[in-house]
Amino acid sequence: MSTPASPDRRGLYAWLDRRYGISPLIDFLKHKEVPVGGHSMLWYFLGGLTLFFFLIQLATGVLLLAYYQPGETTSYESIRFLTTKVPFGWLVRSMHCWSAHLMILSLITHMFSTMVLKAYRPPRELTWVTGFVLFALALGFGFSGYLLPWNELAFFATAVGTDSMKAVPAVGDWLVQVMRGGPDVSINTLYRFFALHVVVLPLVIVGIVSAHLIFIQRQGMAPHMAPPSEPHLPARGMKFFPDFALRDLLLWLVCLILLTALAVFLPYGPGIPGAEWELGKKANPLAPAYPGIKPEWYFLWVYQLLKEFPPHLLGIEGPQATIAIVSVLFGIWALVPWLDRKARIDRPSPAFTDLAMAALIFISYLMLKAWDLGGGGAAEPDVRAVARYCAYWGVAIAAATVVIRLWLRSGRFFDFTAAALLQIVLHGFLGLSYIAAGAISVLALAVAFAVRSMRARGAAAAGVRT
Repeated sequence: MSTPASPDRRGLYAWLDRRYGISPLIDFLKHKEVPVGGHSMLWYFLGGLTLFFFLIQLATGVLLLAYYQPGETTSYESIRFLTTKVPFGWLVRSMHCWSAHLMILSLITHMFSTMVLKAYRPPRELTWVTGFVLFALALGFGFSGYLLPWNELAFFATAVGTDSMKAVPAVGDWLVQVMRGGPDVSINTLYRFFALHVVVLPLVIVGIVSAHLIFIQRQGMAPHMAPPSEPHLPARGMKFFPDFALRDLLLWLVCLILLTALAVFLPYGPGIPGAEWELGKKANPLAPAYPGIKPEWYFLWVYQLLKEFPPHLLGIEGPQATIAIVSVLFGIWALVPWLDRKARIDRPSPAFTDLAMAALIFISYLMLKAWDLGGGGAAEPDVRAVARYCAYWGVAIAAATVVIRLWLRSGRFFDFTAAALLQIVLHGFLGLSYIAAGAISVLALAVAFAVRSMRARGAAAAGVRT
């Protein structure tokens, strides 16, 4: 263990070391290693990549703040001035928007890889929880920042998004009042979203990111789970500094080049609903609703799920049922480290890998439907044609996940995937309503679980008799 520099040593490092004792930190960095083996090293770079896009968000956000003026007569005008008059202002705004979407995409990929690799197993439960909180905060960043340009699309999309909060039992109307600063979306809503976006959320997210990084540095990155056939393989590692750190910086440089290219050649986004930020017209609360309003792409699955529910279902309002389902799904996702009992004792748990794949299929199908793929581009697309067309894609995604898992030999548990696929087939090809198809799929999943439980008990009883 390194000790502080002696009084005889000179130089800036020695001066700092004598006062702040940085030698132990240097010693820690020299010995820190990243686990190697069992799976691709690519997954270990996703966390750092998400941090990189967040830093780009901070840098470009500060530059935008130099010109942005929140107000009913200044928000839209200041953004238009920034993008048309300020040298490279359009580039800064484009990089800010692109990095926001890429950050969430990287964060989602990071969470799914952590789920599949079981990196949440003890003692890293709180690392998973802080990561989940960061994901929720990132969604809050996206939602609060969407309104700030004060254009038509942002205004009406915010009206639709905040209106869905009415479905929250008991406190729904109060939540809408708090979010909007009144009964309707107005300049008060803009002020609140601005404060949330540039003050509250950055302060909170910096604290959670710090805790997340401390947990990772304290406990190290999760090593791969050894296969049952070779449980005592010797652990291998790569030096974090300089080997892994330099690779991380190289990836950051490549992503900076890619981000700049996207901002230059696609300054208003890829042009798909939910991922476009052309300024358009200024918001007018008295104008009719903007046609074809869709939220950001990472909210599309919730948006489509709201549309799938009827206004009333078994005495419950459709939006309330949607909020309940989304809340349950998010709750399960947050509690995975405690639900996955096999991973807690370092045993493979293919059921939770399958749960992640089923979530991917479930969300992908709803997103495809929200984009109205197969609808022919009509203002009112044929819902049956959309469901059928998207079902082909849903089946292809499910088949791809199964093939990849079989190729990687990641277990033969496919109950959740089968349930998600059954819902797609019943809804897309056989014409059942989405809710009815989902109910049948959940029932089939329950039957499959019951059969598995009976077989396990029978095998245990047979083992006792022998």
